[in-house]
Amino acid sequence: MIDQTPDPDPESVGQTKARNSPTSSKEAKSTEPAKWTVRGIEPETRLVIEKAATRSGKTLGQFFNAELREAATNVLKKGNQPPARPEDLVSDLVEKLKAELKDSQAIELQSIRDAIERRPASLREWLFGK
Repeated sequence: MIDQTPDPDPESVGQTKARNSPTSSKEAKSTEPAKWTVRGIEPETRLVIEKAATRSGKTLGQFFNAELREAATNVLKKGNQPPARPEDLVSDLVEKLKAELKDSQAIELQSIRDAIERRPASLREWLFGK
């Protein structure tokens, strides 16, 4: 038996119709953008977002448009790359420090070699010069 009852109106069950989406009614000609309701946001998260928006001098909508778009774009750019593991970050830091230490030692060694070349060859040369 086929159920022929129409689907409930999305707005009556707390959802909205998105403009220009395959599921939206072709008869809907509203110029107002679809409204969103985001469930599951923790109160602490809401408070932090509101404070951040206020400090940046933006409305919540402006803040979401700028910050969430940037965050989402960065996620999409990464593709399926997993987040860096702490071990990877530490090994990168160790390698960087090794390279800096090696460069520092090379500079110091060269200055010692230069000092050896400039030293007097004898006591007489040291006392009276060349």
